Amino acid sequence: MDQKLIESYADLVVRRGINLQKNKSVAILSGPGTYYFARALAKAAYRAGALHTQIFLDDLDILSERLKYQDTDQLRENPAFLKSFDYEMCAENWGYIRIDSTEDRLDHAPLDREKNQILGTAKRQFSSTRFDKLMRHQLPWCVCCAPGPRWAKQVLGDEATEDDMMEVLKPILLLDQGDPIAAWDEHDRKIKERQQKLNSLHIDSLHFKSPVTDFTIGFDSHSRFIGGSENLPDSRVFFPNIPSEELFTTPHMLRADGYITTTRPVSVLNARTEEIRLEFKDGKVVDYSAKVGKDVMDAFFSIDEGTRRIGECALVDETNPIAKSKLVFDSILLDENASCHIALGDAYPSCLTNGETLTTKEDLHKNGCNTSLMHVDFMVGSKQMQITAKTREGEEVELMRNGVLVF
Repeated sequence: MDQKLIESYADLVVRRGINLQKNKSVAILSGPGTYYFARALAKAAYRAGALHTQIFLDDLDILSERLKYQDTDQLRENPAFLKSFDYEMCAENWGYIRIDSTEDRLDHAPLDREKNQILGTAKRQFSSTRFDKLMRHQLPWCVCCAPGPRWAKQVLGDEATEDDMMEVLKPILLLDQGDPIAAWDEHDRKIKERQQKLNSLHIDSLHFKSPVTDFTIGFDSHSRFIGGSENLPDSRVFFPNIPSEELFTTPHMLRADGYITTTRPVSVLNARTEEIRLEFKDGKVVDYSAKVGKDVMDAFFSIDEGTRRIGECALVDETNPIAKSKLVFDSILLDENASCHIALGDAYPSCLTNGETLTTKEDLHKNGCNTSLMHVDFMVGSKQMQITAKTREGEEVELMRNGVLVF
């Protein structure tokens, strides 16, 4: 691949994604197949003045072996040094970059789903303080992707290479622009204009309607839509996702009724699911089916009560570059930014105007903010999707027609 292009991309993630400041440190999570980009990110971080960088490898093939040979008690154990590392990250405001594991999900031995669920739950509980700070946008974080040969073949066909995949990603990541950083600033400005329009409507509920969906979701009076860049407590701006096309908010955990169907594959507990139909009553999933992955959803819903309630609702225009590619990337980062989606599980307190004051689980629930050990996005948008808002004044406002935002 073009090394100058990779360097430009790494600089974008470091300088805009986490907006790294001089003498601050960075943790990078990567699979083996994208280690080359983790290395590029670490180098970019040092060029930007980083104090330390630490790359963590998430190897699903090794994970398969661990799940095979360890019992459940062993899987629940986490080494003490990780707790110290979490403390260091939170205390010293480390940046966190995760490279989506698109490459490595395609090359590993089978994962025991039940044991993988136990391990994932234990990890989330163990690092709950760090996860909470990330969900509240109190630490700078960014999820990005990197092309590899296996992912290229999965998305583009058997003859495709990582160079072909990079050509697809260039316009999506705005790397085809003369100054990608300036291009992202302009893109963010346009997202913020739509964000302000949505919030000015004082939306009480949204109705989603398509051939496979008839679904209404409600909001607390403190709910607000956000998108693109986010602000840290010190007012520094960062991008949680690159790319980023969504406008999202936190729904009320008790206000979801009807049925909604996924329109793109979703990886749940490291397993593929397709065409999940979720039926809600009073905010809770009361019935569900799936063309692929029903057993995976059984395991997901057994993790905790919060997995059956919604933690996020996002609007995405189907004319954006990811959707226009007409490709299924099998990457939650890309696919969720191609299509409207909901998330089951943990909600973002940062999407509530009073979110900073909600410090306990009880406070969050009183304000309709769901809590869970999990947060998984499910794409539900399509070119047949219609969305109508009802304002707190009772007015109905069309927001989306045939997958296109009309404001």
